Amino acid sequence: MDQQSKTKNQLVGITMGDPAGIGPEIILKALRGTKRKNIVLIGSLAVFEEEKKRLRINTDLPQIIDTGSVGKYQMGRVEKNSGVAALKALELGVTLLKEEKIAALVTAPVAKEALRLAGFSYPGQTELLAARLGVRRYAMLAWSPNFKVVFVTIHLPIAQVSRHITTAAVREKIYLLDKFLRLEGSRHPKIAVFALNPHSEEFSLGEEKKIAQAVTWARKQGIIADGPFPADSLFARGKEFDGFVAMYHDQAMIPAKILSKGKGVNVTLGLGKIRTSPLHGVAFDIAGKGIASASSMLAAIKLAQHLIRGSTIT
Repeated sequence: MDQQSKTKNQLVGITMGDPAGIGPEIILKALRGTKRKNIVLIGSLAVFEEEKKRLRINTDLPQIIDTGSVGKYQMGRVEKNSGVAALKALELGVTLLKEEKIAALVTAPVAKEALRLAGFSYPGQTELLAARLGVRRYAMLAWSPNFKVVFVTIHLPIAQVSRHITTAAVREKIYLLDKFLRLEGSRHPKIAVFALNPHSEEFSLGEEKKIAQAVTWARKQGIIADGPFPADSLFARGKEFDGFVAMYHDQAMIPAKILSKGKGVNVTLGLGKIRTSPLHGVAFDIAGKGIASASSMLAAIKLAQHLIRGSTIT
């Protein structure tokens, strides 16, 4: 492999996200805290230049793949134009990742309503990535140095969660989490699996039996897993485990956001590629005010760089 190929395979692509949100702002702020030579921005050059002026940042931008003008849009608002621009950057980023022109993809926050105005039909960026990369088994991991949790279900109404708690689904998430924790450096990771219902089996309609079957399967594969544990008591034993498997979005995301202290990262497992993103949304309420924290974006970039130096996520 020639030197140019090696350089390309170290590239981290960062998509712009929704230009009406805080994505461009936190990207530019995060770039001040990390090495930039192996970073390529994917989005509107005009948006990034305008944001530089707004933030009074004088340093040059890193390499950028310009996706063109956005047109008219208003900061902090759901706009079709900004949805089209965010989708264009995302689609290009996924293509570059699939073609191995970048080694990792970091996606800035998007507004799903704006994306839908642009013709987007997926629940979120994760699902589009999975479809474009041709994978059916994947997982969302909320990552921080002290707390790592995978979701069995992600964006579902609470009333629909129970029917999606199957032995196969829980088994898959335990397996993907174990592989990630080993990739990250843990030789014998210990995984705790949440129960779905209060007090675990006491109010169960059969879900806990399915979860327990998945835990039993994992142990037979040599994975150190335990559970199901009632969610309200598990955190008293949190330091005993390297990672957690939660049954639904808020069961995982509430502790993840509290414990990450603004430095959490969303990692997609199962893609065969590295994809990270900040563990927050577009924050329309503070967009354009220059006060957004770049901590989560910086953590997402640094984690992607760390994973490139190790191996790809499978």
